[in-house]
Amino acid sequence: MRKRTYKGPFAISTAVLATAMVVALPAHAASARGNGWQYLEFPDQTAACGATTVYASGVSNEYYRESTLPDGTVQFEVRGSLVVTYETDAGASVTVNASGPGSLFVSPNGAQQVVSHGLNSFWFNPEQAAQLGVPQISVSAGPFDVTWHTDGTVSGHLGTIIRDICAELT
Repeated sequence: MRKRTYKGPFAISTAVLATAMVVALPAHAASARGNGWQYLEFPDQTAACGATTVYASGVSNEYYRESTLPDGTVQFEVRGSLVVTYETDAGASVTVNASGPGSLFVSPNGAQQVVSHGLNSFWFNPEQAAQLGVPQISVSAGPFDVTWHTDGTVSGHLGTIIRDICAELT
C-alpha cells in the first residue's frame, strides 16, 4: 500500500464534504455543468482510528458552486457522487458512498458548518468524536448539521450512524 502524506486542514472527520471542499477549493473548473459549478477534487488524506492511521482516497464526481451570503459567510453548495475508500497499513479497507448532497458554510469568524442529508462520511479527532458521541470515522444517513469552531471544538448532529468505519477497520 502506498502511503498518502496529505493531512487535511481539519484532520476532522471523513472530510468527505467539508474536508474535501476545504482542501480542494478552488478546484478544477467544471466544464459541462455550467451555471458556476466547478469540479470538486477529493485529494488523498490521512485520518485515524485511535492509534491506527487510516488513509482516505476518493473517486469524486462532485461539483460545487460558491456564493457569498449577505453577512459575508461563504457558501459552497455540493452535488454529485463521492465514493471514499479507507485503508490501514495492515491491509484492511472499507469503501463507502458519501455523496451527500450538502453545503459548507465558512463564516467570517472562521467557523465552518456543514449542512447535509443523504449519506455522509466524516472523521473527527478523539476529542471531537467524544463531544459528538460518535466514532472517529463513520457513515451517517439523514440530516447532518455540524459546526467546526475556531477553537477546535465541534457541535451539532450527524443523523443516524449506519457504519462505524473504525470498528470495521480495526
